[in-house]
Amino acid sequence: MPKESIHDIIIIGAGIAGLYSAYNIKKMSPKTTFLILEQNKKQWLGGRMGNENFYGTSVVTGAGIGRKDKDDLIQKLLKDLHIKTTDFTVDPAYAPTIKNPVDVIAAIKYLRKQYKEEKSSFGLKEQTFKQFAMKHLGKKMYNDFTVSASYTDYENEDVEETLYHYGMEDNSCCWTGINIPWHTLVYKLVDEVGEENIQASTKIVSLEHVGNGICGYKIISSKGKIFYCKKVIIATTIYSAKLLIPGASLKGSLYQNIHGQPFLRVYGKFGKAGSATMNKHIGPSGYLIVPGALHAIITMDVKKGVYMIAYTDNEAAKMLSSHLKNDEKNREFFVKLLRESIGIRMEEPMDLIAIKDYYWNIGTHYYGPLPNGFKTRSEFIKKAQHPEPNMLVVGEMISRDQGWSKGALESVAVALTKKWIDSTC
Repeated sequence: MPKESIHDIIIIGAGIAGLYSAYNIKKMSPKTTFLILEQNKKQWLGGRMGNENFYGTSVVTGAGIGRKDKDDLIQKLLKDLHIKTTDFTVDPAYAPTIKNPVDVIAAIKYLRKQYKEEKSSFGLKEQTFKQFAMKHLGKKMYNDFTVSASYTDYENEDVEETLYHYGMEDNSCCWTGINIPWHTLVYKLVDEVGEENIQASTKIVSLEHVGNGICGYKIISSKGKIFYCKKVIIATTIYSAKLLIPGASLKGSLYQNIHGQPFLRVYGKFGKAGSATMNKHIGPSGYLIVPGALHAIITMDVKKGVYMIAYTDNEAAKMLSSHLKNDEKNREFFVKLLRESIGIRMEEPMDLIAIKDYYWNIGTHYYGPLPNGFKTRSEFIKKAQHPEPNMLVVGEMISRDQGWSKGALESVAVALTKKWIDSTC
């Protein structure tokens, strides 16, 4: 390797896991050289973590809120970076159009009991949550459950992961959420790690071993630029990880057990009359779970007439993705869905002025049933995070808190140690 261009560590991906990795490297080993390579433009540093302005209201682009009782690492990071936050109570309500709301927590407790009994009696074949829950709840109650939970990102997940690690209680009343200024967090992390150590608009297409095949990597961008490093950290979605990690794209690779799924937020700007209608029907909680493709509707700013009019995933997100252009036809489409989902009468005004979407092809990740050869998910995660001695894989995709910033940070905290940084070939 040409010595003048070698970095000690290259991090591929400048989402929260990539930035947090660089932040920790700088804290633990100030003399270690590193470079972050990000395929998107600078404005998208932070990945699924960010805020943008929509008609005078700051709206989140991907990551939502923090959880006061669970997200210790994110709260510590915010404190260390002197970022102020505000707390609020998460108290979702059900729209009157949901005829048979299911007590989600009670259902999960019942399913846990059934799972323990089956596992202890005759063992269990690996199953998805949907397969297991459908068997014990029946088709109708299961469908009512998915509506009441407001998400579907757990359906094809390993049943044990959903029952014990998904955190279904986060879809129910009542817990303390944290409003986090994600853009401020990203800005401060970039400042801490040094903008000169980040190269945006650099899509990596190849990662090769150099030298003796044990120590050192050659990294090639889509434009043919070459980077060299001693160690590498993969901090991407599973799609990119499968392309970069040696052997990960092959059938039977443990990375085939990790899946991505689409996620969508749509915001709407209403006129004064429409905002009054929305506020009336959403109610004081500001969070309404609805049937149909929209899944959930959230008040952002009543005075400014800004609401999140879809908070959805998977097939519903895919269906809505063809209606996201801000034109009259699509605004009428969303008004029709809102009326049907909430139960808003035709005579009630719904002047939807504009829509803005944030669609992620891979917004969250989940594990399939645990592959043969692994006794526990923890064993699987440890192996997947360390594919080679000088390579780490981090991010919410490879954690016990998939879909949450907590998972991204914990994956870094567990794998990126001073011992790993200092180790030599």
